[in-house]
Amino acid sequence: MNYYTKEHLQSSCKNLTETVDLTNSLGGSTLISKYGGRLLGLFPNEDEVNLLWVNPHLKEIINSKQRAVGGERYWISPERVFFYKDPSTWSNWFCPPGLDPGNYEILGYNSSSCTLSSAIIITNQITKQKLTGEVTRQISLIKEPISTGLRYYCGVEFIDDCVIFKPEQKINGWSLACVISGGIKNPGTVLIPTKTDPKPLSYFRSIPKDRFHIGDNFIAFKIDVNDIYKLAIRPEDLDFNTKCKIVYILKLPNSEHYGLIMKVSDDVPKTQEQCFDIARDNPEGEIGVIQSYNSESPDKPLLRYGEIELQLNMFKTVDNTSHGKARHQLIAYIGEKQEIMEALKKYTNIIDPFLFNEH
Repeated sequence: MNYYTKEHLQSSCKNLTETVDLTNSLGGSTLISKYGGRLLGLFPNEDEVNLLWVNPHLKEIINSKQRAVGGERYWISPERVFFYKDPSTWSNWFCPPGLDPGNYEILGYNSSSCTLSSAIIITNQITKQKLTGEVTRQISLIKEPISTGLRYYCGVEFIDDCVIFKPEQKINGWSLACVISGGIKNPGTVLIPTKTDPKPLSYFRSIPKDRFHIGDNFIAFKIDVNDIYKLAIRPEDLDFNTKCKIVYILKLPNSEHYGLIMKVSDDVPKTQEQCFDIARDNPEGEIGVIQSYNSESPDKPLLRYGEIELQLNMFKTVDNTSHGKARHQLIAYIGEKQEIMEALKKYTNIIDPFLFNEH
C-alpha cells in the first residue's frame, strides 16, 4: 500500500516498534514511533491518508534496522561531513546508523506529549574523528497558532535538544519531514515564503525551470517523486517576519480534499555564517537554510517521497560540549481547496500560489 490510513499504520507498526498515539480535541491525531525517534503519522482527519510518507516495506526496514522508515526525523548537518564516506568527491553516501535510526527510548508520555532520547555516535568523515553525544526530542500537540475555522487540524511542536561531547563543532540541527505525492499526474507543491527577487539554489544538480517557479513573495518547487532534485533558499531571501518557513500542498489521492503541511520556526540560521550545510552542486557557493528534496520512484506504481527541511540553530560550545537546541512546529490541515488557500494566506501572506497540479 502506497498511502497509509491511521488504522493501517497502527497495524503495520504492531510487533515492530512501540508507538504513542496523541489525539487533539478536534479528532486530529499523530503516531510517534520509538524506532527512529520520530513522528510517523500526521492525521488532521483520520478518514484521510497520512500526510507523511511512510515506507510501504516497513517490516523489512525495521527488522533489518535500516533508517528509511519515513515520517519526520532529526539529523545533524553538514551532510558532506557526516553522510559521505568520501567527502572530497561527494561519493559513497550513507546514513550513520548511530544517528538514524539511533537507539531511541521513550522517556515518558501523556495524552498530549511524548519525550524520546537516544545516544548519538557519528564520525567526521573528513577528520575521521568519532563524535558521541545524545539527543532528546519532546513532541507535543499544540493548539492552532492562527485561527482558520477549518474542521480538520493537527499540529505538533518539537523541542530538539542535542549535545555532542566535544566543543567547537561546526554543525547544525536538521529537521526533515517526508511528504506524500500523487506522482506525475498529481504532483504536490512546496512553497517557501521569501522576499522579492529571491535567488534559489540547487543542491545536487541544476534544477530545470519547469520544476520551480518564482512568485512575488514565494518560490514554488514541484514534488512529483520522478527525479532527484534539491532546492534550497538562502537566509538572505527569507522573510523572517513570517514564522512559517516552508509549506507543502497536495490534492489528496482518491479525494477531493487538499492537504496542507507547514514547518514553523524561528530557530533557523539567519546568516550564511550560521549554517554549515554546503551544496554538492556548488561547494564554494552560498548556503541554503530552508530546503526541499524531490526523490525518484524506481518501483512504480509505488511512489516515494518529497521532503520539507529546516536547517536549525548552529551548535554552541557550552561546558566543553557542543550544544544545539531548537523549537519548531509541524502544522497540518485538510479541507476544500478554497479553505486551504485561505489558511495558507493567513500563515504566509501568499495570496496567489502557483500549484504544479494545475500547470
